[in-house]
Amino acid sequence: MPLTLKYATAAQLGDAFRERYRAASKVECGRLAKWILDHIDAGDFTDTQVRNAFGLTVGQYTTIKAKWTNLRTAYNAMLAAQGE
Repeated sequence: MPLTLKYATAAQLGDAFRERYRAASKVECGRLAKWILDHIDAGDFTDTQVRNAFGLTVGQYTTIKAKWTNLRTAYNAMLAAQGE
């Protein structure tokens, strides 16, 4: 199901996400990275929309997206982990 914004504009959502991400640590960083990348992959947001919402240059966005990709991979591995 596509993302719909009932209570916020895309700009407000971008601002809120950015502040939440700045304050996040450990598992929360992975969860947020997964959320944003999953929505980009689903077509809810474009890379340009996310880059603009964060106020980043193309180079800065490339760097943070690579970090998010690594975080999502690690987060997904953690979710799939099982004990003995």
